[in-house]
Amino acid sequence: MMKLSVYIVTLNEEKRLEKTLKAAAKVADEIVVVDSGSTDKTKEIALKNKAKFIFHKWKNISAQKHFAQNKCQNDWVLSLDADEVLSDDLIREIKEMMKNPEADAYKMKICDMLPNEQKPRLLAKTYNQVRLYNRKKANMPDDLTHDRVVLGENCRVKQLKSKVLHYSYIGLTQFWFKLNMYTDELVKTAIAKNKKYSRLRLYTEMPRQFLVYYFKKRYFVYGTAGFWMATSYAYFRFLKIAKWFEWQAWNNERK
Repeated sequence: MMKLSVYIVTLNEEKRLEKTLKAAAKVADEIVVVDSGSTDKTKEIALKNKAKFIFHKWKNISAQKHFAQNKCQNDWVLSLDADEVLSDDLIREIKEMMKNPEADAYKMKICDMLPNEQKPRLLAKTYNQVRLYNRKKANMPDDLTHDRVVLGENCRVKQLKSKVLHYSYIGLTQFWFKLNMYTDELVKTAIAKNKKYSRLRLYTEMPRQFLVYYFKKRYFVYGTAGFWMATSYAYFRFLKIAKWFEWQAWNNERK
């Protein structure tokens, strides 16, 4: 069986990390936690669960994950967020796959969960990403963009059937703090890439994105919580553009 390293980046994740680590330990030969300065019990929880705990100053999400990936000892690595838990079915699937991998990278379905839920809701939307891969064939780059695995030439990709359970939501304060911080990084990326936004998009982004999240991405299946989550994500999309226009205004004043 091939050996597997799991890497996770953290910042004040004491409420969610242990559940993530306990599930990851069922498939991992090594767990690497890279932290950017937690002030809660994140380090204590990581060490208690026999993970390697490394401090690395925050630059952006892709840089942090690139650093974490490169601290892994094994060629096969699995990227998880601190709020993502491998389902029992996925654990069995990964164990079986690692006996004799038939591809160089594997996509995994990730499903949003509410606190204390044990299984995905019927019709809940999932998103699909490469998370499990051989570093000789793929890479998590440090390039000031979204954290995503870049596939090398002739990299073979297959799909895992079972799901990662994504417990991103703790409460609105935490949720909005996370989204607000993430928009700062997205604006930096947009500026670096000389990306432009129209004023029409500024005025229409929030109502349009609410419809996308509530209906197309099926947040209505989460009931009342789905309504405020869809509203929050819509505001997040608007805020990214609003911050870009703010930067443009301040930048023009300096000229």
